[in-house]
Amino acid sequence: MSNIKVWDFWANKYEGLWVQKYSLAPTRRDIIKELKSILNIDKSYSILDMGCGTGQLITDMKNEFKDYNIKYTGVDLSGEMIKLAKSKDSETTYIVSSIDDFHIEEKFDIIICTHSFPYYQDKIASLKKFHTMLKSSGTLLLAQASANTVYDHIAMFFVKFTTGSAIYPSIKDIRNITKDIFILLKIHKIKEKWYMPTICLFLLNKEE
Repeated sequence: MSNIKVWDFWANKYEGLWVQKYSLAPTRRDIIKELKSILNIDKSYSILDMGCGTGQLITDMKNEFKDYNIKYTGVDLSGEMIKLAKSKDSETTYIVSSIDDFHIEEKFDIIICTHSFPYYQDKIASLKKFHTMLKSSGTLLLAQASANTVYDHIAMFFVKFTTGSAIYPSIKDIRNITKDIFILLKIHKIKEKWYMPTICLFLLNKEE
């Protein structure tokens, strides 16, 4: 089954999955926390959420930063996910596309990519594309399950049965593949429960 069919299948069930509580929601919470230290209420921003799913993070950002001047764009390869996102939020621009096929003239201040990066086949090309889409001194927030330990590898092996083929780069891997493209400012580990695999949030700045 292709990744598109997998995520189309899960779309209507997505917001009720058990991973929401211990993986996806904590990730969104920590993204919001990082954004609070980045965003200035007196400035305007454009934010791209690549792999936006049903638009949960964009909804959270709009609620948290409702007094800010922010333009949001959400992109996901699942048409069913985007359909649900649009049904809840008609004001935001939602686009059906993979990272490979996505093309836009607009440059963004911030790009957020949560839990979809492991599914990208050409990760270096995707990072270079993010770099191109960012404005000067733009920020990339990259969050993903990260296979650093034997336990991480075992846990993510079983996850693949429900989500399709993926490679979960370790912290060392991310350091290596980003070093010539971005400046890595921060690595934050998200560990809601001891039995969850490692989830890392990487804060990267565009390198000119």
